Amino acid sequence: MTAGIDESSTVPRLPPELERQIFEQAALSCFQRIPTLMLSAWRVKLWLEPILYRVVIDPDLVDDEEAHVEYPYMPDHTLLQKLSIFPSSNVGLFVRHLLWDLGAQNVDDLLVALSFCVHVVDLFILGGPYLVLLPAINRLQNVSHLAIHVQSLYASGGSIDFASPLFNRLTHLELLGCDSNDFLDALVGLGAVPNLTHISFNVVLDAAAVHEQIRRHTNLQCIVFFEVGQAQHLPLSADDRFVAVRQTRYITDWLRGATTGEDYWWLVERFIEAKRAGKVERSQYMIADDDVSFV
Repeated sequence: MTAGIDESSTVPRLPPELERQIFEQAALSCFQRIPTLMLSAWRVKLWLEPILYRVVIDPDLVDDEEAHVEYPYMPDHTLLQKLSIFPSSNVGLFVRHLLWDLGAQNVDDLLVALSFCVHVVDLFILGGPYLVLLPAINRLQNVSHLAIHVQSLYASGGSIDFASPLFNRLTHLELLGCDSNDFLDALVGLGAVPNLTHISFNVVLDAAAVHEQIRRHTNLQCIVFFEVGQAQHLPLSADDRFVAVRQTRYITDWLRGATTGEDYWWLVERFIEAKRAGKVERSQYMIADDDVSFV
């Protein structure tokens, strides 16, 4: 070696931004590879660890084999195990999208998860209702997307408090387990939710009656129903914010949204844009969650 030349200075070095992009692409192409890649260097661990823990779901809910590979996630039982063994770790801080099945895990486990996963932005809770959930969700500072049994939103006084901290942050709300006879009057209060732009009703109900209650809320940009009777379309199709979505693979749709941003909300927005641009008939209001013909 020539004297005076530092060999390490002649080794080509990639710009950090490009190096990070390469590692992230490698991680996303094979999720199982992430723990090994994280051993490469401390900076690589910092880049990839958030990807490893970003999306949490019960793997038994994912019935699409391709989704297991295409949309990386951490199993909910793995999250609980890590939180119990390493309670002082940062694992919970990396979680952004959390889908919890109360039919498979108990509500106390969910409360533990929520106490650690304080930066969750997208929370989907299957099952309920559980009144103990509202205080826990109110403590979260970043939830903008929420899917939950409507009765879990009721405060101890027997009504929905739309002035609670949770509703100050919500932009997207999906209501499960709704009974139109029970909560129609409560829907009037949605007009007081400052940032709510998207609402969906994941249950069979009288869509026309619900729409009558919320159609005056001009802040709502998308009004979605998942089950709508054919006879109900006439009073609704004139409102281009209204869309009825036929579900195909619901969990896969949520996973796709958590990893790419392209879920049914995204699809409904594209449909409304196409309708307003004249690319879709004004009378059309029903789509499937795997229909991208108008995008």
